[in-house]
Amino acid sequence: MDITSARDFLGEVISKHPFPENAYEAVYLQKHMKRYKDSCDLIAANCPVDQPLLSAGCEPGHIEMLLKQFYGFTNVSGLSYRTSDEFIARMAVFGIPILQCDLENDPIPCKDGQFSSIVFLETMEHMFNGVPFALKEMRRAVSGEGCMVLSTPNLAQLRNRWKLLKGKSVNWPLHGTKNFFGQPVHLRHNREYTVKELDYLLQQAGFQTVSRRYRDYSPRVLMRFFNSLYPTFKGIMFFVARPMSGQT
Repeated sequence: MDITSARDFLGEVISKHPFPENAYEAVYLQKHMKRYKDSCDLIAANCPVDQPLLSAGCEPGHIEMLLKQFYGFTNVSGLSYRTSDEFIARMAVFGIPILQCDLENDPIPCKDGQFSSIVFLETMEHMFNGVPFALKEMRRAVSGEGCMVLSTPNLAQLRNRWKLLKGKSVNWPLHGTKNFFGQPVHLRHNREYTVKELDYLLQQAGFQTVSRRYRDYSPRVLMRFFNSLYPTFKGIMFFVARPMSGQT
């Protein structure tokens, strides 16, 4: 996928099919296209393009549209706790049905093993108490031979370690433009995780980690140097996981 072409494509989608809850989309695109490409490349390398794929926490639908437009995925569904008419209409243009579900509290509205792949990108850091429940539901929804691709910020990234050394918090700010208590849940990080914590959560839900990779998209020069020596210092973790053998 060419990043410029993908950005132009999504920019046109935003222009033609806006919806009120996502006025920040255009700015978001300028910052996250490289992560989008890495996400889509990883999904395409691990998930069959002709089998049912569910993207949990899919709003605003960028990844899902890219998978269909540039990677040839034919059976993509999305899941979101918010499903405005405008968002559903946008996704319908690309043949992507949207399921509504509060993933922290409610079962995914699907049959056991209905999906060959589960995509769970940049979502769990926004969640509260229901992360273990959500992961177990995703394990139920994916087939025994299926695959999960997950990404989330790395709590142990170098930037956070440096902040702690300076006596600063690594949590979402309590004041300024990112005012934690003044932001809706989808625009703030409630809790981030380390690699060991994520391995533990996946294992408890019935998944086995197959591979991990770490990426940074806007590090400073010094951070980039240290990150090249210690990849686990990078800001984003990507996991590929599969159901544990013997579990259905």
